Amino acid sequence: MVLKEYLLQTAKQIQDIEAKAKKMLSSENKQEYVSCMHEKAHILAALYDNARKQDISDIEQAENVLLTLHGFSESAKKSLQVNSPWFMSALLYPEDYREGEPNNLEKLIQSL
Repeated sequence: MVLKEYLLQTAKQIQDIEAKAKKMLSSENKQEYVSCMHEKAHILAALYDNARKQDISDIEQAENVLLTLHGFSESAKKSLQVNSPWFMSALLYPEDYREGEPNNLEKLIQSL
């Protein structure tokens, strides 16, 4: 699979998880919310290793893209180590994020 396709699938998977997590939070189902955040973090923790298995031949600056993905994965691994749902929920989002804007993974995909 080409890298962009893989990243698009992963971004969609994360969007779906976050939508489910939002519903769980609004219905005060904290346990399921935390489960969603762990699922998100595990997907992101594996992102770099999985991305390296994809076809990157059509990507300009592929090494920079992989370096960015490595950063996403390392942050996710740290969030799992400290077991912080708040940290996990913040993965991929810049400090100045506003609702409706693309997250950092979506911005990276748009740049490809």
